[in-house]
Amino acid sequence: MVATLVVLTGSAIAYFSAGGGGTASAAVTKLTAPTISAATPNAGGTVTLSWSGVTAPGEGALSYYVTRDGEDVGGNCPTRSAPTTVKTCTDSSVPIGEHVYVVTAAWKTWTAASAAKTANVTVGAVSKFVIAASTTTPTAGGSTNLTITAKDVNSSTVTTYASSHTLVFSGASASPGGTAPTVVNSSGTSIAFGSSTALTFTAGVASVSSSKNGVLKLYRSGAANLVATEGAITTPAPLALTVSPAAASKYVVAAATLTPVAAADALTITAQDTYGNTATGYTGPHSLVYSGASVSPAGNTPTVTDSDGDEIAFGAATETEFNAGVASPVEGDNGAMRLYKSGAVSLKATEGSITNTALAITVSAGTAAKLAVAAATLTPVAAAADILTITAQDSYGNTATGYTGAKNLTFSGATASPSGAAPTVANSSGTAISFGSETVITFTSGVATATSTKNGTLKLNRVGAASLTATDGTISSAPALSFTVSAGAPSRWGLTNTVTSAGAIGSPCLFTCVVTLLGNSGTLKANVSVTDSVGNVVSELGTGHAAKVTATGTVGSTVVGTPLEIPATGPAISATQFTYAAPASGAFSNTLTVAVSTGTAYTTATASTSK
Repeated sequence: MVATLVVLTGSAIAYFSAGGGGTASAAVTKLTAPTISAATPNAGGTVTLSWSGVTAPGEGALSYYVTRDGEDVGGNCPTRSAPTTVKTCTDSSVPIGEHVYVVTAAWKTWTAASAAKTANVTVGAVSKFVIAASTTTPTAGGSTNLTITAKDVNSSTVTTYASSHTLVFSGASASPGGTAPTVVNSSGTSIAFGSSTALTFTAGVASVSSSKNGVLKLYRSGAANLVATEGAITTPAPLALTVSPAAASKYVVAAATLTPVAAADALTITAQDTYGNTATGYTGPHSLVYSGASVSPAGNTPTVTDSDGDEIAFGAATETEFNAGVASPVEGDNGAMRLYKSGAVSLKATEGSITNTALAITVSAGTAAKLAVAAATLTPVAAAADILTITAQDSYGNTATGYTGAKNLTFSGATASPSGAAPTVANSSGTAISFGSETVITFTSGVATATSTKNGTLKLNRVGAASLTATDGTISSAPALSFTVSAGAPSRWGLTNTVTSAGAIGSPCLFTCVVTLLGNSGTLKANVSVTDSVGNVVSELGTGHAAKVTATGTVGSTVVGTPLEIPATGPAISATQFTYAAPASGAFSNTLTVAVSTGTAYTTATASTSK
């Protein structure tokens, strides 16, 4: 139906269809169609439209809308449902190819469409990013310049993709040391992968300028597949990169066990760059110096075998063979470590400026292989208590902490005093056990420590040199512990150098002496001495000491040469002897008593005689 306007006399306006009729006087007009002056395709899937305006035939607003291929358009162009008065617009998201545009003028219920205008779009909207790099084999931590191109589905560069765009990069991981990959944004700030990175595009291309706008740094060696994304636009064919490690800057040392038993362990040493990648170029022989462990108590120096299998002491250059950045033991060579001292070790390996964070190792002692005996004093007084400490040790002198509980030890190396008092060690219950007999001693974590009365309290009774060894039947102390024993305080009279004309003298013959079968008129001669409590002759007694000897029992016996004086200096033994003579006939039983004559009253000594 053709719309016409009838203009009546006066101001009234009436509308008729083409088939209508009437008798009034009127002027009829049409709604003129607009003319599309330009439909210009642009790169990026847009078309810029402009058209001539038309005049409304009467009162009321006139507007326009655009169609593409008979359908609504995009961009800022007016549509059927939202016509506007604009006479130019840009359609967007236009597919590649030839398209037909029509502009329609609309006034009230009237419309008038323009002639069709064709636009051929050759470069579509951005559908992907294509990434190129200054190198596809960068070194970890090195700079790589990226060139990022915005392209349509046909891989044509979309030159209208310009100014700042926010991209997110992915496809590479942080280094073993935790350093994240980055791209420098247009302001010069390094932005980690996964975060928004502003880059400036010019004519569809973002390229590096003045170390900004796309400088890539990757820190993890190995393969990376770089992707850039902005919204729905991404990189369907990621850029494949192969990252090489940087030069070696540190070692990472690992051990077969961090809790070895003295002495064997095995090391694996990895050369890494500053980012924690294995420095595969670090290869061949390298002279490392190992440190952080000490000599064992027995003098065993810690060692690491070199690549020839020779054991090299800590602190000396050790040739170690690396293969693609890693040195590992081979059949006991090239990093077999021996640590001999139990306890904490902080192991380091160093070549020049390359070293490692100290590896903490705790070395435990081996099984008990020997006993070590120590004493509170090596110059004890006879019969006085001395405190022993007995330590079970492994082959290298470490305390064998597994040697624990009650152990049966036998002590030897010292002899009885002149009075017959045997050397003793108190057992764990406090009982004094003579040398040569099993003595129960309690160990705690490899150590037995005596108290004043129990578990290793030693008493040596004979003056002079003495030694001590201990054994449990399997392990022993060596060498023997040497003592020098001094006499105790003067406390007893004693018989010294006793001889008889006949019969037998019981042993010991000191504080009490038994003589049998002496016979009639038989004689007993002896010196008199002053001793300590266990019969060791004392010295330097001073002046004013003398002893007398008396005989009791069967009459007829005689004692001559008494009293006997004790020297003021030197050993406290009388210079002369007394002589006892038994009765000339008949059976007899006499007791000789040595007691004080002048000076200090010491404990008496006795000798009994019989026929």
